[in-house]
Amino acid sequence: MYREQRQSQLLPHHAEHGIPPADTHAEENEDKIESIELFYDLFFVANLTTITSVHYMTDYESIMSYILFFIILWFTWLQTTLYDIKFTQESFYERVFRGIHFAVMVGFASVSTSWDPLNQRDDRYASNLQSMSLTLMVSRFALGIQYAVKIFDAFNHHKAAVPFAIHSFVMFGAGLIYMGLYINLGLEGNITKHPKAYLSWYIVGVLAASFKWGQDIIAEKREVEGMIERMRLLTLIIMGEGIIVMLKAVNAVEKSGFFGRGWSRSIFCVVACAILIIYLFYMFYFDYAPNNIKYGRIGQIFWAVLHFPFHLALVLSVEGLRQVTTWWSFQQAIKMVSQKAINAFNEGGTNKQAAVRGYLDVYTKVVDYLYKDGSSKEILKHYGEIKQELEDLSNTLIANWTTTNMENLHNVTAELVQGCTEFYGIKSPPTVKAQNTRESMETFLDQGYDPFQYVNDLFDLVFKYFFASLGAVFIMYGLLRLVVHRKKDVWDYVSVAIRFVVGILFIGLVFLQKNGSLYTRFYTSPWPIPMVSIILLIGKFFPSRLQFFQ
Repeated sequence: MYREQRQSQLLPHHAEHGIPPADTHAEENEDKIESIELFYDLFFVANLTTITSVHYMTDYESIMSYILFFIILWFTWLQTTLYDIKFTQESFYERVFRGIHFAVMVGFASVSTSWDPLNQRDDRYASNLQSMSLTLMVSRFALGIQYAVKIFDAFNHHKAAVPFAIHSFVMFGAGLIYMGLYINLGLEGNITKHPKAYLSWYIVGVLAASFKWGQDIIAEKREVEGMIERMRLLTLIIMGEGIIVMLKAVNAVEKSGFFGRGWSRSIFCVVACAILIIYLFYMFYFDYAPNNIKYGRIGQIFWAVLHFPFHLALVLSVEGLRQVTTWWSFQQAIKMVSQKAINAFNEGGTNKQAAVRGYLDVYTKVVDYLYKDGSSKEILKHYGEIKQELEDLSNTLIANWTTTNMENLHNVTAELVQGCTEFYGIKSPPTVKAQNTRESMETFLDQGYDPFQYVNDLFDLVFKYFFASLGAVFIMYGLLRLVVHRKKDVWDYVSVAIRFVVGILFIGLVFLQKNGSLYTRFYTSPWPIPMVSIILLIGKFFPSRLQFFQ
């Protein structure tokens, strides 16, 4: 349906006003148009991959920064897509502006490397916000020009030209506001003039998109059908990005065989269940979003609008899924390394010097594997310093160990734990090393120091946002399911209810942390991911089973 209507959507009311389609290429040409739209969607997902890889969600502030970036990215994609679904053509002019929109996406990727709008202490704070303002300005000015050109295409048809003039005015207005924000976010001395002015990005972006979409919906119902198709394609690509994320986790498990547990039955089951969860994501969405179904006008609008919170929850849940999956592998690896170190220490027998050297040799092998690769990574991770500290500890008689030696052991242990966590993609906050170095030596000598505490704190956060976002995904599935069919039977309502129940159950698991002992037993076991997959399997096929016996 979407493909057949593309040519009739090139100008609003073209049939009513006698305006010929601007593009009368054959169907093979339309395939090219759809391909370039899909190519633009790939830039969207590439930005998600970039921000996820460079912006570590280690605290509530970093999670909020990630969400703020996603909002800008998604609404920019929406504005461009609202133009594309009616007017993308095979022409040099359109290709030039398509290149500008690609450049905007590249600009987002550039900004993402130091994206942190909530951290005003960062030296790059002002320049980063200004770069984002310029990127948004270019995007909206480009759309404003494109809509202005369409005014001339419909110049002899006043009713058709007016919407283009309004859209062009809105886009140029948004671009001018972003230009003003570029100035207001500059430095005055060493201080940003108006550090909270960036919030206007979101107000302008949402209002402009709502105005554009609302006017198109009122003027032309078929506009929404094209948007539905693009939403479905983007959802599929986002799920594909989730597969890439999970394969990175598989790669980390495979490589960990040198120093850690590698593959075991429990690790294999956890990874398999994680892949199954993504597959079930696909089934929950596409099994109930067929191409030719009639949503109804209000249902179409509601279904498309729901994709913003749905996509946000989906990307957060997939990233949380990866970290929860590798968490079990990390635990197994640390247990094995610790056991190797203890065994090496015990082999020294009564010779304490040999025992300590054996213990430190295990540390050295793991550090070599993690950091020694002949690249700049060795410098960035302080490989030389760690190696020197290990050698000094091994060559110093136990009887001559001082507080400095104990502090070096403290630092090496902290670096080893941090290296292992980052190997598994569990990114630690940038302040961890400084905090560990300031740990009081009295606490360390009293065996009160826990090098894994910050890892546990980080996983507590991952646990919360994973199950909260996972619950949000299934509440969205329920809402999307409600608007798929205009006429519903009892089994449709059962299916929707199950999605809501599953979503509420996952959100409820966040509060499991209030029961310390139960929560600890749960998250230190391999069961969080398999439990999720079992619940989803029941939620997916239980209603189908009931309907089979109807």
